[in-house]
Amino acid sequence: MSKEGYQIAFSALPQYKVDGDQFCGLASALLMTGSSTIQTLFQEDLSEIIVRAENGYIIVSNAGRLVIVCAGTIIETLMKTVKVMRIAAKNLNKIFEGR
Repeated sequence: MSKEGYQIAFSALPQYKVDGDQFCGLASALLMTGSSTIQTLFQEDLSEIIVRAENGYIIVSNAGRLVIVCAGTIIETLMKTVKVMRIAAKNLNKIFEGR
């Protein structure tokens, strides 16, 4: 999604009833709040947001001009997902750098 919350690409497994626009809107709200907080406290850009509940998690990862958002329900996969998201964000940032 864009930093403004516009959905660029979205995919969800069929068994999950997820509204892509709503999901991206919620992720955008997290991003704006997190970015503002990090900028105020540390005067630097936000890298990622990880929000975890008992039965799920959401990860918002800064990829330069874009943002990658991922959610999952299997807590045991959280750290692996974070690692994959970091690599993907770094690669996307390189692709769009200077454009």
